[in-house]
Amino acid sequence: MLKQKTEYRGGDIKGSETITVIDVGTTKVCTVIGKSDSEGNVSVIGHSVVPCSGLKKGNVTDVLATTNAVKQSVEQIRKSTGYSVESACVGVTGSHVAFRNTKTKVELNGDQGPITAGDLNQDAPSEILPESEHNLIHAIRMSYSVDGQDGIRNPTGMHSRDLEVETHIVTGGAKFIGKLVQAVEAAGVRVKSLVFEPLASALAVLDDKEKEDGAILVDIGGGTTDVVVFANGQVRYSGVIPVGGHQFTNDIAMTFNTTLEAAESAKVNYASAEVMPSSLEQEVCFPVKGRDLDLKVKQIEVIQLTRERALELARLVMLKIDELKDSGTPISHMVLTGGASSLSGLTEMMQRKLSFTVRQGMPSVNGRIPEDLRGPSYSTAMGMLVWAINEYALGAAGEFSREYVATPQFSGGMLSNLFHKLIKFGSVGLLTERR
Repeated sequence: MLKQKTEYRGGDIKGSETITVIDVGTTKVCTVIGKSDSEGNVSVIGHSVVPCSGLKKGNVTDVLATTNAVKQSVEQIRKSTGYSVESACVGVTGSHVAFRNTKTKVELNGDQGPITAGDLNQDAPSEILPESEHNLIHAIRMSYSVDGQDGIRNPTGMHSRDLEVETHIVTGGAKFIGKLVQAVEAAGVRVKSLVFEPLASALAVLDDKEKEDGAILVDIGGGTTDVVVFANGQVRYSGVIPVGGHQFTNDIAMTFNTTLEAAESAKVNYASAEVMPSSLEQEVCFPVKGRDLDLKVKQIEVIQLTRERALELARLVMLKIDELKDSGTPISHMVLTGGASSLSGLTEMMQRKLSFTVRQGMPSVNGRIPEDLRGPSYSTAMGMLVWAINEYALGAAGEFSREYVATPQFSGGMLSNLFHKLIKFGSVGLLTERR
């Protein structure tokens, strides 16, 4: 993925393939390059973080601004590491992303005998393909049904003539994905694959027990809050709430007629989802647009704003949880991650409102990871790196479950004829270019 002496062409070459991932967010672009060692541990070679103003609620609204942010980010990588980024795995989120779970029949090859790996290793059925205005991002096999018995993870060796597969399908709006790819490729970086960001975050912050027991990951980014749910070790739900940390900042800026920079600083240093006794006396100063004198307000006034926004977000998350309970999906853990999950008092507020465990999730990745990438703001980027290394360097099936793979064609920075080919099961990545 980088211009270097060793080129990955398949096979067991752990440690020699260097991977680049780019998290294009509402407030920042984060680029990380790394590789795995012989033990499968991740080593980060370099990273950069630059501001980005080209997105709104996770969607690219200004292609040029987004392109410039990506250019600046990869240029910082080149200066700090000596690597010139030529291609990358890119994260995707936004209000255009949707999901559905579908069950389709598997055509068995033999008339008699047990189910074989060949029966399972078939092309994706046409039923999973989205309508033309949407692009397939992931199609993740969750479980099988054998003769009406649901929840079977691996039916190989079982005797049956009636086999169905349940698939978790994540799609994105074609025009939104097209703008994202256009912005990145205009920066001189070929988009090698796309990954839905909360699925990547789950790789970095959820442990195996949480995935088995039932866990909802709430990734609170700058423009959106991404939600993904695991149960029985499989992804069961994914979605996007169009509220993120930027809305907290914007509330402060609009209320006190101050700059976004001053509002962001106040959010980080004084805001909370809980009322604190000290906030009754503490004062916060804001520069006011069009005035020479600063505005002084009590800290409690800032907290009242952010608490209301936090309560709104909590209500939206709990609506998702109610939907899942109605479907019978068990949830016993909630993990908050993303930069805005660090809002003071947010974890405690969520814990009081829910009957299960709530914790803040940090990237938990084995290997050589810089300390400043171990915070919740970088869960997505680190999860994307793990995902990409599994996909390209290790050739592993991945953490979510096996997926159908759709291979796109990129033309002039835009996606064209996205689903010209469907590849068989066995890879974690969708929208993946094969060499």
